[in-house]
Parts: sequence; structure tokens; C-alpha cells
Amino acid sequence: MNDTELKSILARLQHLEDLEAIRHTWRDYCMRLDSEDWEGLGDVFTTDGVVEMVGLDALLPGSDRVYRGRREIIDTFYMPAIEGAANPSAKLFATGHISTNMQIDVEGDEATTLAYFFEIVANNTVLIGTYQHRLRRDPDRWRFAFLRISVRYHAELAAENVGGQSLQEILAKPYTA
Repeated sequence: MNDTELKSILARLQHLEDLEAIRHTWRDYCMRLDSEDWEGLGDVFTTDGVVEMVGLDALLPGSDRVYRGRREIIDTFYMPAIEGAANPSAKLFATGHISTNMQIDVEGDEATTLAYFFEIVANNTVLIGTYQHRLRRDPDRWRFAFLRISVRYHAELAAENVGGQSLQEILAKPYTA
């Protein structure tokens, strides 16, 4: 194997590692949001990150706007939206995500993605939409520098006897048989 072949293999390996690290950041976003782990959710954003919300005003008036900086993103957007939708004593949980069809394009230390989401909010509302990300490689991980959340479809579900477990309850259980 010559130097050119070795460099090609190393470049391909780095690309695969970057793709997996970006998927890991995306998974962390969904898990931290759904478990209301605000510190962990903040960690997936750069300190100067931006979230642009589009299409949620119909359900949460005043939420369609741009949020700048990690603290504003968490404290002004996510915490009020999620905590306002939850009622744990009634077994109504704020959010649960299914994320699919992620397209990832990597260019050096930056990447863009497009992903679909299906989300159930407060056990009775469905949101379907897209996430568009611009990520930046930091020394310890990939983070979102920009996230646009576009709600393309929303509906209320007619459901009775709804209940379940919070993600916090599930994650607190040890892996034993």
C-alpha cells in the first residue's frame, strides 16, 4: 500500500466516523428533548447556536421565531414548550420523537442535514415535519450551529385512557434480566 492509498483509506474512515458522530448528535437531541434533560439538550448546540421555529404558532402562539444562543434556545423555547405540554401526574408526557430519512452532507468541519420527524405531544397531538441542521465540529463533538424546525402537518388525536411511562422512568431502570 502506498501513501496515496493510505490517505484515501484514512479520508474515507474519517468520513464514516463523521457521519456516525453526526447521527449520535441527532440521537442525543431527540433523547435529551424527550427526557427533558435540559443540560444535555443544551450540549448538542454550539454556545452561539440558532433555532428557527416555523409552523408551531397554530398550536403554541408566539413560538414561530428565531432563538439565539444556547441559553435562549433552552430557557425560552424548549423548556416552556415542553413543560407546558406535560402533565406527568396524569401520565401525559410532553414529547416523543421518531426521526427518519436523515440526509447528511459533510464538508470538512461543517455538515448539513435534512431529517423528517413524527412527534406525539402531550399524548394527543401529532406533529410531522422536517429538521434542517447545520452542524459544526467542536473539539469534543459535532454540535448544531443552526436548526430549523418546520412543522408541515399537525393534528389532534381522539384518544381515551391515554397514559404510559416517561422516558426518564424508562432510562432510570437498570439493564437486568
